[in-house]
Amino acid sequence: MHARSLWPVAAIITIIIAAGCTPPPAIRIPEPEPEPGVPRRFTEEAERQAVAKHRKLAQEANRIGDYATAVTQWQILTLLAPNDPANKSALASARASVTNGVRDQLAAANAALAANDHERAAQAALRAMALDPENTDAARILREIDRRRMARLQADRAAKARIDDAMAIRNALQNQANASESSQPFEIDQAMELFRAGDTAAGLRELRAYVDAHPGNSSARQRAGRVVADRARELEDKGARVEALYLYDQATALYGDKAPWLMRAAALRKTVGAAAAKAKP
Repeated sequence: MHARSLWPVAAIITIIIAAGCTPPPAIRIPEPEPEPGVPRRFTEEAERQAVAKHRKLAQEANRIGDYATAVTQWQILTLLAPNDPANKSALASARASVTNGVRDQLAAANAALAANDHERAAQAALRAMALDPENTDAARILREIDRRRMARLQADRAAKARIDDAMAIRNALQNQANASESSQPFEIDQAMELFRAGDTAAGLRELRAYVDAHPGNSSARQRAGRVVADRARELEDKGARVEALYLYDQATALYGDKAPWLMRAAALRKTVGAAAAKAKP
């Protein structure tokens, strides 16, 4: 074979050998990302700070009597430092304080409820529920307080309605009485005008009827008596002594006691009596 024809073959073999001796490129496998929701491990310093923080919160809750919060904080501490027996002891003490506090507040709530002091009973029951939100006895007391308050509210509304009805009836009666009294002057004025117009018999009849119907109206009685007495005085001045004496008597009956013309009527009575005696045969 000619040397020039062998050159391409040799070149190809050289390239293949060189390629086989070159190492393949390195492939970097990425590190797996941490799964979501899985916290990284605390360092010792971070753990120490967390324990100090929750212990401070627990101790402060104990100091102010917030034992429900104290229980929560001591529970966290038992998880952060499970080998510390002081945390478990403090947790048990806080739980006992919750139990005692709930018992005391329930006793106070029941005592206040028995005394119908709903405000004090509600406050004690709420304090019990603050210590133990799931306490069924405290919830029952609060329901009973609501029931009693609603019953009291309904009773108050009913009482107010009765008072309003009574006032309405009283006002209606008063209005009726006022209307009746407002018509009284008109009635007696009509009777007096009838008398003044000359209808003596009808006027006297109306005046007597009014006075009999309103015996307590002394002002109206006196007005009626004066009108009749004025007519009697007119008749007396005209010499009609018998007619005048009759009207004086009618005026006195209308006016009542202490009529101002009693002495005049008495003098006229003597004159009429003397005249009648002289007229006898």
